[in-house]
Amino acid sequence: MTALLSTVVAFAGLIIVVSSVGADSWGFVLTATLLSFGLAPFAGDSLQQHIPHSLWERLSLSHTASRRLALPTFNTLLNHIGWNRLIIALRDGQSSASIQNRRSKNLRPVQAAAAGHTWGFLLHIATAAWAGIAGAWGSATVLIVMGIIGHLYPALLQIRVLTRWREHGRS
Repeated sequence: MTALLSTVVAFAGLIIVVSSVGADSWGFVLTATLLSFGLAPFAGDSLQQHIPHSLWERLSLSHTASRRLALPTFNTLLNHIGWNRLIIALRDGQSSASIQNRRSKNLRPVQAAAAGHTWGFLLHIATAAWAGIAGAWGSATVLIVMGIIGHLYPALLQIRVLTRWREHGRS
């Protein structure tokens, strides 16, 4: 329900912005980006609870595919800027389980992050299509690039983590 509500709120906000400044403005791009990053955690948490366990078990991304997509390079960048350390600390702080259990069994935040980033990426694609239909190709390009860097690659990285945990018997 939260994911649906987030989607409705995001598009209602974007309709207001587009009516005021147009799809070819930085205001539209900035609003779409802020909405996707701001609402993705809530949408992801909601979606994670509604996605069947069997679907999570089927999702996988092989080591070879992740290398071809340059996910290790993206992960190195996230490590270099300290993002991964921040996220791991945040997840550890939110969990009341023992340290051993947190590190080996806590799939939920990773699944929620994957679902949230996928939702954010789809929002970027929808708003890029909206901008493209309006003839705002600059806005559409920026939205697609931001969606790929800010949501698609993180979602793929989360799926790779889940796959690796499954391969090593951590789930």
